[in-house]
Amino acid sequence: MRLNLLLAGVSAALSMSAAGAWAQSYDGDWEGVLQAGPQNLRLELHVKTQGDKIEATLDSLDQGATLPATAAKVENGELDILFLPIGGELRAKQAADGKSFTGTWTQGREMPLTMTRKAAK
Repeated sequence: MRLNLLLAGVSAALSMSAAGAWAQSYDGDWEGVLQAGPQNLRLELHVKTQGDKIEATLDSLDQGATLPATAAKVENGELDILFLPIGGELRAKQAADGKSFTGTWTQGREMPLTMTRKAAK
C-alpha cells in the first residue's frame, strides 16, 4: 500500500514538472507568415511563462497591430492561445527539435500556420 502511494506521488510530481517543462519550451519569440486568402500576413508571437501563467502577445507586422492574449495554456504538449477581442485562436504543437511549431490559426475559418523560433538577440 505504501509503495502504491509513493509511486502515485512520484507520478504526480513528474506530471507537474513535465507540464512546466512543456510550457517553458514555448517561451521566446516566434515568426511566421499566415496565408489569409490572397493576403500573406507576417506574424511575430512572444511567449513568456511566469510561474503557472503563460503570457503571449501577437504582432501582425503588416497590419501594425499588437494583440495581447486573453488566455494561454499548454496541455498535452499543445499550445493553445485565445485572442477573444478578434475571435482568434492559435493551436499548435512544437517540433521535436524545439525550433518550430505547426498548427492552425482560427478566425472565422481554420488556416495552417507554422512559426519558427527567432534567434536570441
